[in-house]
Amino acid sequence: MDSPEQSRTPRPVEGVDWRSLPIGPVEAYILSRVDGATSESDIIGATGVEPQGVRQALERLAELGAIRFDGRAPEPVRRPGAPSGVQPAARLARPVIETHAQVAAAHPAAALYDPSELDEEVDLDLARKRQILDLYYRLDSLDHYEILEIAKAADKKAVKAAYFAIVATFHPDRYFGKKLGNFKSKLERIFARLTEAHDVLARSEPRQEYDAYLKSQKKTRDFDRLMNDDRESLAEAERVRKQIEEQARLLERAAHATPPLRPLDNDARRKMLARKLGRSMSPPRQAPEAPHDVPAVDQDAVREKIAEDLRRHYQDRVHNAHREQVQHYVKAAERSLEQNNPVSAVNALRIATSLAPEDRAIARRLEEVQQRASNDLADSYIEQGQYEERSGRYAEAALSYERALRGKASPKLHDRAAFCILQAQGDLKNAGDHARKAVGLAPNDALLRLTLGRVYLAMGMKSSAHGEFERAAQLAPNDDSIKDWLKRIRRGEV
Repeated sequence: MDSPEQSRTPRPVEGVDWRSLPIGPVEAYILSRVDGATSESDIIGATGVEPQGVRQALERLAELGAIRFDGRAPEPVRRPGAPSGVQPAARLARPVIETHAQVAAAHPAAALYDPSELDEEVDLDLARKRQILDLYYRLDSLDHYEILEIAKAADKKAVKAAYFAIVATFHPDRYFGKKLGNFKSKLERIFARLTEAHDVLARSEPRQEYDAYLKSQKKTRDFDRLMNDDRESLAEAERVRKQIEEQARLLERAAHATPPLRPLDNDARRKMLARKLGRSMSPPRQAPEAPHDVPAVDQDAVREKIAEDLRRHYQDRVHNAHREQVQHYVKAAERSLEQNNPVSAVNALRIATSLAPEDRAIARRLEEVQQRASNDLADSYIEQGQYEERSGRYAEAALSYERALRGKASPKLHDRAAFCILQAQGDLKNAGDHARKAVGLAPNDALLRLTLGRVYLAMGMKSSAHGEFERAAQLAPNDDSIKDWLKRIRRGEV
């Protein structure tokens, strides 16, 4: 029989930020089981922690004001130096958050979801709703280290401590018996993602594989951005054009500026003084007689000629500076290739191509370097795809295999892309294209035909699927998986 103490039911205290509490991983784990309905004895049975350890953790949590037992209010923690009999003012674990709908959330995830989701009537306060939505909508952009808020060098103990601390907020059991609405599924996904991060990082071999995956991902990320978005190179090219034009204008102004006055010698000073006094200090010269029949000068034509000369000089300066910049980026690309950095080379050549779109030689060189970069990074994409496929992230795996295909045409890669698209319930037409290409490249591979048959089946093309299964069975008569698919389609089970 449970003792009276073990029959107590601890209840969470609303408004307490669990992550701000000075507790360890065991206390955080115990706290995650406190839902207001589970008794102390049930918590002992569910956690597997020694009874005395559970009791001590619960008492500690009650002292901190995180939980209370039954109807008993938590006893306030007396601060050192507080006068006896005087209760210190309640200290909030987090700042007060205004609940006006028009206040924009400052969190980076705020733009990822519709603010109306915060209006759903559930048993959660506004701050907790935001906390859940902010993390839920960033799950796909966070790696395991980021979601647990730990450094890459964190040891196993730090991983567990971080997990237990954060899971205390997002464990679905924490909200047992509450009306959660759409927040229930979000909490479940967050909890699953947190648990995955913990399980991977807390074990040596899975963590090594994951770190290798992150390293490969970092290697390919810049190239993915370059291949899918050329705004950066276009912006750099536009900046260079403006800089060239501005420098040309400055040089033109400097070339046609009034030359600075030079110091006057004594003879020049004497002549200037004479002009001021209205008389010459040297014998007057006989003015030359104007020649007859001298044509009048066309002042408009002269001005037009001068303006044309100025325009030509300006354009020449711009053209020369433009070509110098183009060559600068071409040479930078070649240096990057010498340093085995094809991604930087692609970036430099993209800028050069934007500056000189008519230069076919540069355009051809860009295509060559892009292909080289795709070839060099194909193995990294394959490693990423294999890890994602093993992890059940089929949509991401399919994308990685498709990127690998840019540099390495392979029936196996086409097959894996088709299989992962099928598993992710993605675009079946795309899956069919990959599966047919795989079979076209290796028509005698039974497993490739099996994948094609499965894609046909998903597309509702049972006759075509049956034909592929039969061909696969002829190529591999002892393969039980092929026999099974053939039997199921004959019986009409699929």
